[in-house]
Amino acid sequence: MDDLDKKILGELQRDSRSSFTKIANRISVSTATVSERVKRLVEKGIICGYTAVLNTSEMGLVTLITMIKTKPGYSMEEVGKGIAKLDESCCIHHVTGDFDLLAISKCVGHDKCGAVIEKIKEIEGVESVDAELVLKTLKEELKVEL
Repeated sequence: MDDLDKKILGELQRDSRSSFTKIANRISVSTATVSERVKRLVEKGIICGYTAVLNTSEMGLVTLITMIKTKPGYSMEEVGKGIAKLDESCCIHHVTGDFDLLAISKCVGHDKCGAVIEKIKEIEGVESVDAELVLKTLKEELKVEL
């Protein structure tokens, strides 16, 4: 990935609805170059999709953060895949520290958070779950500096 790819990715992060022509004009290259580069970035798995970024707090959703410890002999990946199947799951990370996995979920109300915690506990290989509810989100975005 070179500087041109980073410029294209930066433009797509700012507005993924921008046409390749608009992006090309902003970074002073041809539309064909942007199109070819984006196609290559998709093929490499660097661009995974395009989506609308929602302010879930304004929508009344509660953010649930769960830290999961797996039982000895169980695959963290398999447990993570089980958590990923839950509709409320947004992010799952294999982490260092006292826990093996960190999962972020978005729930419609606090009661739903409790149900999600119980669903996670039922996944084979889960030893323990520690959960936190987010009271207020100060910053949440998927943009990264390239």
